[in-house]
Amino acid sequence: MKNKLILIIIFLLAFCLRFYNYKYPPLLWDEAALGYNAYSILETGRDEYGKIFPLIFKSFGDYKPGIYVYLAIPFIKLFGLNELSVRLPSILLGSLIPILLYFLILKLSKNNYKLAIIAAILTVFNPFNITYSHLAWETNILTFELILAIYLFFDKKYFWSSILFGLTLYTYQAGKMISLFLIIILFFLKFKSNKFLIKKIFLQFILPLSIFTIPLLYGLFFQSNSNRLKVASLFSYPRSEVETNLILNESNKTDYAIFHNKIVFFTRNFFGRYFNHYSPEFLIFKGDWQNPRHGAPYLGVLLFPSIIFLVIGLFEYKKIDLFFLLWFIVAPLTSALTRDSIQSTRSMSFSIPLIYFTASGINIFLKKYKSITIYLLLVTIYILSFVYFCDMYFNHTVKTHPVEYLYGYTESTQYLIENQNKYQNIQMTDFYGQPYIYYLFFAKYPPLQYQKQANLITSSVDTGKIEKIDNINFGPANWPVKPNSLTVFSYDEVVRQNLDFKNFKKFGNFYIYEKP
Repeated sequence: MKNKLILIIIFLLAFCLRFYNYKYPPLLWDEAALGYNAYSILETGRDEYGKIFPLIFKSFGDYKPGIYVYLAIPFIKLFGLNELSVRLPSILLGSLIPILLYFLILKLSKNNYKLAIIAAILTVFNPFNITYSHLAWETNILTFELILAIYLFFDKKYFWSSILFGLTLYTYQAGKMISLFLIIILFFLKFKSNKFLIKKIFLQFILPLSIFTIPLLYGLFFQSNSNRLKVASLFSYPRSEVETNLILNESNKTDYAIFHNKIVFFTRNFFGRYFNHYSPEFLIFKGDWQNPRHGAPYLGVLLFPSIIFLVIGLFEYKKIDLFFLLWFIVAPLTSALTRDSIQSTRSMSFSIPLIYFTASGINIFLKKYKSITIYLLLVTIYILSFVYFCDMYFNHTVKTHPVEYLYGYTESTQYLIENQNKYQNIQMTDFYGQPYIYYLFFAKYPPLQYQKQANLITSSVDTGKIEKIDNINFGPANWPVKPNSLTVFSYDEVVRQNLDFKNFKKFGNFYIYEKP
C-alpha cells in the first residue's frame, strides 16, 4: 500500500510538471502536422493527402510513422484541434514512464525497491525526459513503448512484447534501429538451448513481429518512404569536393587512398558522433548543441549532480546491471548513423540507462553515508539544480533561441486567419519553413476541402512545401506589396530589404504589413 501511494504521487508530480504551461514552447510545425492529420483522419478517415487510414503519413515530403497521429485522435475529439490535444498523448505517456521504469527495475534487480523508487523519482525531474514529454515528440512515445515491451519480454509475455516492439516501428523512425538492437540484447541475455522455449518465442514473438515489418518493407522498396532515411543518413553526406582537393594538395593520391578514403572518413564521423553522446557537454553543460530546440539553454540532458552518481553507478557495475549497460552502449547508435553531430531526439531512449546508473550511484552513495545531513544535502543540491533547469527552460528557452522555436508563427497565423477575408492577396513567408501547416491547424481548415487542392512541391534535397491554399500564397515575402494585400514577413526579410519596422505589426519573429 505504501509503494502504491508513492507511485501515485510520482505519477501526479510527473504529470503536473509536464502539463504545466502546456502551450510553451510554441507549437512546432511537426506537432501541427501530427495534429492536423489526426483531425483529418477524425473528420474524413483520410490524411491530408487523401490516403485512407495510412500507417505512414506523408508530411512535408517527410514520411512520419503514424502511431502518434492515432493517439491524438481521441483528445482532438474531446478538446478540439489545439495545442493541448496534440500534446496530451506525450504528456500522459511521458508521465507514466517513471512508473514503467520502476516496475522494469524491480523485475531485473530482484525487487530492489529503493533503487526502483530512486530511478522513478529521477525520471520525473530529469531534463531529458521533461523536454520530450512536454511537447508532441514521437520519440517520447517510443521510449514508453520500449520500456513496456522490455518489461513484458522479461515477464515472459512474449506475444504482447512483440506487439509493443511492432508498434515502435510505426511510432518514430529511430524505433526501427533501437528496437532491433534491444531485441538482439534480449535474445542474447535470455536465449537458452531449449526446443520448447525456442518454439514458443518463434510463435509468440518473432512471427507476430515479422508481420509488422511487411508494410514497412513494401513502403521502403516500392514507395517513397525511404526519402527521409536518405536525407538523414550519415552516408548521404560524403566528403566535399573542396575538402578532397585540399587534402590531395597537402599530400598525394597514395596518402589519400590509405588515410583519407571513404571508409576512414565515414568511420571517423560515426565514432565522433557516437562518443559525443558520452561527453560532459552533452550530458551536463550543453545538451543537443546542434539543435537548441531539443533542450534548455546552458544545460545538458541530466541535472548537474547526476554526473557524479552516473560515474559511481557505472564504476560499481554488477552483473545484474548487464541489460542496462548494453542499452547504455547501443542507445546512441541511432543518432550516430545520421548526418547530425549530436541528436538527442533520435537517442532519447538513452535517458533510461543514464537514469538507471545515476540511480544506482545514488543508492550506493546512500548505503555508504547513512546520515540525515547527507540526505538533506543531496536533496537540496538536486532541488537547486532542478529549479535552475526550470528557470532556463520556462523563462529563457524561447528568448534565447526564438528562431529555432519558431516564435511568432502561432500569433501571426492566427492574425492572418482573423483578417484574411478583408484582403484579396495574402502572402505568408516560408522563411522559417512549412507555414501552410500552421494555417491548416489554426484555421481548422476542412480536411475534405484541403485534400482536393493539396499539392506538395517535392525536393530531392529535403522536405517539400505547399505554395498555395485558396487565396494564401506561401513563399518569400518581397517588397513592394500588392494593393489590397496582407503580407507576413520574417524578421530577416524586413532587415534585408531595408524596410522600416514602424510600418509593421510585430508577432515574435514575424512582421505583418497590411495595404488597403
